[in-house]
Amino acid sequence: MKKTIFLTAWCCLYILTTFSQSLNSSAFTDLPVIFLKKSVSVHLISDQPLRYLNSSLSAVKLDQPTEGLIRVSLADSTSIAYGDGLLTLAGEPGFAQFRLIYNHPFPDSVFRPSIRIGSQDWKPLNAQEKKLGEEELRGLAHDLLKSRKGIFQTREDRYGIKARLNKIATLGDYIFIDLSFYNKSNISYDIDQLSFSLEDKKIAKATNSQSVPILPEVSLFDAGSFKRLYRNVFVFKKFTFPGNKILQVHLSEKQLSGRSISFPIRYSDVLDADVIVY
Repeated sequence: MKKTIFLTAWCCLYILTTFSQSLNSSAFTDLPVIFLKKSVSVHLISDQPLRYLNSSLSAVKLDQPTEGLIRVSLADSTSIAYGDGLLTLAGEPGFAQFRLIYNHPFPDSVFRPSIRIGSQDWKPLNAQEKKLGEEELRGLAHDLLKSRKGIFQTREDRYGIKARLNKIATLGDYIFIDLSFYNKSNISYDIDQLSFSLEDKKIAKATNSQSVPILPEVSLFDAGSFKRLYRNVFVFKKFTFPGNKILQVHLSEKQLSGRSISFPIRYSDVLDADVIVY
C-alpha cells in the first residue's frame, strides 16, 4: 500500500514538473504515438502489473479492466478539436510514456487498436539505478538455473541429506544464490524452513549464538516436500559482511525428529560471484 501511494505521488509530481517542458521538447515528439478515433478504443497490453495511469488530455478516458490491460478512448462529449497530449503509466519496472493524438488527419494504416508495452518502453523511476521488478528477477533466476557455469560444491552431508552450493551471481544491487539439497534416504523430506542468517564464524555451530536473519527478496520456487532433489534460486538485496562472519544456510524438516542441515557461505564466495549481463 505504501509503495502504491509513493508511486502515485511520484508520478503526479513527475507530470506536474516535466509535462509542460516535454510538450515543447524533442523528447516529447520522440515518444511512441497512440492515435485515437472516436467510438473506437485502443487497448494497451502489459506483461507487468500497472499501478498508475494518467492522461494530460481531459477528453481521453482511461480505465483498467485488469492489472495488465489499459483501455484508452475518447469521451463521448469530445469536440472535433485537435488533441495532442501525454499518457503516463507506471508499474514495477518504472514508468512508460506515450504521445496521444486525436482528430488529426492521419491515415487508417497508422491506427492500432491494440498495442503491447515492450521492455524498451519502460524507464526506471530513478534514472541513476534501474530497479528490477519481481517478474524480471524471477526470469533472471530461472536463466541462472539453466546456466552450466558455477561453483557446484558440496558444503554439508549428514542424515542422508547432501547440501550443495551451485552458483552465486550478482546484478546491480542484487545477489542470486543457487542451492541444491539431495535426499539420499528412502524417506521423503518435508521442508519446515529454509533460512539465511549472518553469524560469527567461531560460534556458528553454538546453540546460543546470535544471528541476524537475512530474508530473500524473491524465491524462485516454494518450499515443499521432495523425495530426491530440491533446488532453488534465492534473490537478495545486495548486502556485505566482514570476514569474521558467514552467511549461514539452515534447512529444517517438519517432523519432531526432523533432520536439520546447515552450511556456511563465506564472504569470499560472494566476492567471487559471477556477474549477470542484463
